[in-house]
Amino acid sequence: MIEVRPLNYFIAAYEEGSITAAASRCFIAQPSVTHAIKTLEISLGVKLFERSKRGISPTADGHKLYKLASDLLLQNRQLQEAFIPNNMHELYLYVQPDINIERYACILERIKNTPIDVNLFIVDVIEQAQIAIVDEQLLSPQFKFRRLNQEGYKLIVRKDHPLAKNKTVSLNELQGLAFIERPYCTNRKAFERLISDENILITYQGKAIHDSQLQSLVKLGFGVAVIPESYIQKECDLKYIPISLNNPITRSIVFAYRKLPNSIVAAIEDT
Repeated sequence: MIEVRPLNYFIAAYEEGSITAAASRCFIAQPSVTHAIKTLEISLGVKLFERSKRGISPTADGHKLYKLASDLLLQNRQLQEAFIPNNMHELYLYVQPDINIERYACILERIKNTPIDVNLFIVDVIEQAQIAIVDEQLLSPQFKFRRLNQEGYKLIVRKDHPLAKNKTVSLNELQGLAFIERPYCTNRKAFERLISDENILITYQGKAIHDSQLQSLVKLGFGVAVIPESYIQKECDLKYIPISLNNPITRSIVFAYRKLPNSIVAAIEDT
């Protein structure tokens, strides 16, 4: 008889396309997922995944088991809910570290105010999440999403910096400047390519671990930086200057979700 738990791990691996991501999503160690899949393959006498350096891909039998297992687990959940009512629904939320979550508080409030009771938990990685606020570039195909905002980047300098009087700044004006690096930026490589293509030389004085620290380092005179528009502070000792580019670099912030109750999906889509 096949147990429910290995089927849950199998479904996670199938949807994530990775044993590592499946383990993260299920809050377990990677060998546990590998063992569960191996046990299923032995029990059923079939191969469920092809393995490669790029991850795993389901075989024909893997596709077949996914549909049957999904239906079985849904029926199992419905059976429990029919006899053991539970109005509390646990949701796991991931927020990309460099996104200003305060800008999007309204959508979380709508979810909390749905007809069912929601208990939100914050998780460290998107693989563990049912809902997420992230840069669209980071999304996997398992998520549906609603676009929240398209934002650009600005150069941030102290108010006594020579560029602080500028209304805009060109790439050439970045020549020779000392920067604070923002290593967690999803568009970092795009900026670096632009600078390299224009033969602009800059130096890095250090790395920030989050945007609050980044702005503090600029205030202290360690260098200048590039920051998303959502982090602009109205009253401070800093100046935020638009960067003049033929093809502006932007990022698309989305609210992503998967496998949610209909009432929560409706709250998201109405926002």
